[in-house]
Amino acid sequence: MTSSPDVTDSPAPLALVMGGGGARAAYQVGFLRALARRHPTLEIPIITGVSAGAINAVYLAAHPGPFRAAVEELTELWLSLTMDRVFDLDPRRLTLNTLRWGLQLVSGGLLGESRIRSLMDVSPLREYLAGPLEADEGPIPGIKANLEAGRLRAVAISTSSYTTGRSITWVQGSGIRPWARPKRRAVMAPLTLDHIMASTALPLFFPAVKIGEEWYGDGGIRLSAPLSPAVHLGAGRILALSTRFEPTSREAALPLTRGYPPPAQVIGSLLNAVFLDLLDQDAWRVEKINRLLRRIPPEERDGLRIVDMLTLRPSRDLAQLASDFEADLPTSMRYLIRGLGTRQTESPDVLSFLLFEPGYLARLVEMGERDADARMGEIETVLTDEPQREIPDARSPAPR
Repeated sequence: MTSSPDVTDSPAPLALVMGGGGARAAYQVGFLRALARRHPTLEIPIITGVSAGAINAVYLAAHPGPFRAAVEELTELWLSLTMDRVFDLDPRRLTLNTLRWGLQLVSGGLLGESRIRSLMDVSPLREYLAGPLEADEGPIPGIKANLEAGRLRAVAISTSSYTTGRSITWVQGSGIRPWARPKRRAVMAPLTLDHIMASTALPLFFPAVKIGEEWYGDGGIRLSAPLSPAVHLGAGRILALSTRFEPTSREAALPLTRGYPPPAQVIGSLLNAVFLDLLDQDAWRVEKINRLLRRIPPEERDGLRIVDMLTLRPSRDLAQLASDFEADLPTSMRYLIRGLGTRQTESPDVLSFLLFEPGYLARLVEMGERDADARMGEIETVLTDEPQREIPDARSPAPR
């Protein structure tokens, strides 16, 4: 990445942006492990996350120790995950929920308001996260401590309001001014487990979470500009971690399924479009704005600033990798997933979102480490960015 030609006394604030992808977020942990080996005491003042990336973001922002210790404990958190620590896998409950939804669908609404809020119960995940974060009902204490110590400037996680249709980014930080755009805005608040569970609430599969008077779901649904929170918080350099594989033109032209696409293929395409594609599109917009700004003298940029960034993504299709571990699923989940047609597609994306199994997660962590090592030269360029003449301020206008 090329840095801004402007020169100043200190580097622009660094931000870490972590996208969604369900179980795929374990890939981000592998990247962080490689980074922590090189920079064990690295401080990242701005951290943002959405969907499963919100778990990683909050954990790093709340950890009391140095970067490497935080990453190693986060890695252990992911490698210890099993399906029953994420979902209630009672076969009877899963079957009843499926039948009740089907009955509600064919009843024409005659049964009244549906009592089924999601296909799965994710209360085990909430309990699993409550311990390491030392929080259950109230604010997560580690975030406040790191803000007061000056190790952290701001942390933000995004949710989607089902009540109003807006994208809401919840921000905890110091000296931050909230922003508002059509259909998306920031709200200052101490972050809690409710915010995390809302951001990770995969539509239909996981239940929405009530915060205040509104119901919230997965932050990737309405977040049209995933990099926007980091930019608004004052980032001048961004490391963005995507879980979306970028195929070559030849690979992209290969058919993933034969005949009429099964539900798994349709759902997977929707999941990719909603949760993964937008990060790449937003990164393209930021780079385009950067190129335009570099042609304009600093005094004529009308408050806009250059934001240097690097997007890291998997070197292999994580959905195809998931197929190797489908047999490890509990019986009830395996029947449900196969019923959607995951065995009829070469790239079962819906499986890769839900496959919280140790073997698959460990493989993702390994791949993340390997991919980060392969691009460490580019990463180091962002980390050692040349100082700029003017330090971006969280309250300054940003090209978002």
